[in-house]
Amino acid sequence: MACASTSVRADELSRTDKLRVLYSNQFAFDRRGVPLITIGIAEGHREVVIESAKALRVLPDGEDGSEVRGGRRWKIKLVRSTAAKVAYYAVLARAPAAAMRSLRPLIATWKRRGARPRLIETGTLFGVKGRVFDNRAYVLADGPYTHDAQARAAAERYVKRFGLRKVAVLPQLEKRPSGRLAAKDLDGSASVAVRDAIWFAPAQRGERLSVRIGGHRVARPYWGQIYITVDRHGRLAVVNAVPADKLLTGLVPAEIFATAPRAALRAQSVAARGDLLSKIGTRHFADPYLICAKQHCQVYRGAGHEHPSTSDAVHATKGLVLVNKHGALVKTVYSAVCGGFSENNDAVWPVKPDANLRGHIDGDDPSLAPFRAGITEHNIERWLLGRPRTWESMSTYNRDKFRWTKLIPARQLNRLVRKLGVGPVREIKVLARGVSGRATRISVEGALGSKAVRGELRIRRLLGGLRSSMFIVRKRGSTFVFHGGGWGHGVGLCQTGATGMAQHGKRYREILRHYYPGSSLQPLY
Repeated sequence: MACASTSVRADELSRTDKLRVLYSNQFAFDRRGVPLITIGIAEGHREVVIESAKALRVLPDGEDGSEVRGGRRWKIKLVRSTAAKVAYYAVLARAPAAAMRSLRPLIATWKRRGARPRLIETGTLFGVKGRVFDNRAYVLADGPYTHDAQARAAAERYVKRFGLRKVAVLPQLEKRPSGRLAAKDLDGSASVAVRDAIWFAPAQRGERLSVRIGGHRVARPYWGQIYITVDRHGRLAVVNAVPADKLLTGLVPAEIFATAPRAALRAQSVAARGDLLSKIGTRHFADPYLICAKQHCQVYRGAGHEHPSTSDAVHATKGLVLVNKHGALVKTVYSAVCGGFSENNDAVWPVKPDANLRGHIDGDDPSLAPFRAGITEHNIERWLLGRPRTWESMSTYNRDKFRWTKLIPARQLNRLVRKLGVGPVREIKVLARGVSGRATRISVEGALGSKAVRGELRIRRLLGGLRSSMFIVRKRGSTFVFHGGGWGHGVGLCQTGATGMAQHGKRYREILRHYYPGSSLQPLY
């Protein structure tokens, strides 16, 4: 129904299911069968302006409901609201759906330890074209706790007492937030009063909507629809609902050089699609969107960042994803430069080993034979001080990231590690490495004692933001010299290695088989 009245109230009876979908771990599909991804682009506000080059469509009940036609600028204000009720749980263990039974014996164990364990399902199960993709997982968690800090404190106790690898908290929505929203046409007299959420769409397919928040002079454009709802804290949340492949056309050029060979761009497109979809239902359990636009999920800056070559790669691989032998989506993570040897997923993150994310040598040249079994203390110096013939070293991209040297004066290093309380640093020892040679545990030896530091990313950050934890370190006078390789965690697809493979005639399917062994390429939509 198109309506030109000056004041409209939304149909409350048609809204329940649509609001429930906002918090669901399932995604909807557009008319072409492409998944719609909802991305939280802003929250914590009391006022938002939505703009369009032409008159936009205001949908008080969402698509297929009533419709208001007005001007091209609308201001949405939060009139009143109630925050969500959220329960928090300390994570004890995780397992994919296929291995859920492995968690059941742990319930009695954790009860004896004084916890209140329960199983919580995460992830999503969806069927497309007669095929079922099961990306669910189960979390054994202790709770509920009223506040995040309480659950986090419990998780920290369990880490110290029982050796858990990571402090993690899982929020669960017990009662949705609610509120009254008022939308006003800034170019006319129309207004709309709604409860909880309101949707906006461009008047014609292919046009964009722009969002202006907090008096910003520049409005940021987005493809698809925008809906405004109430966030968990009782303020406004701005969410972009966009088809997955339209989203990918803006994400892929930010991940890889758009001038890279076609096969590398196609491999990256498949990896980015799988990485995006594998996150569905695993994050933001108490929020009205599937993923956020920050580094926590996926950095996303809206429309206008597309490039013809990467858009072609996304379209050429439409709907293609990698699945494992159980039919679940492979978590197709990737990094910029693996340093010639990719890393095991469980060496980088506190997760179980993934058969599709095993570290291995990034090349097939016979000269790599001495390193094929892994990079260790016995061969890492030769590995890093040389330039082995891997796919990366033979690529014309990121040549300065394959091998690097960083000098850190002792005075600067002392400042970096001051919080460890070891005093002036005398030596940094690598206590454990992953299969790629990446340091996963180090000891910082100082005049006042020593302190062990665990975790690939934590080590890099502690030492001033090293490109990689694949390094050796030597003290030269009053300077610590780091010789390293790679840029990033090194798990999954190596973007520079993929370009090297493509430059040497490999097709994108071969590239994907190389970086995700044991996976198969399947059409999801």
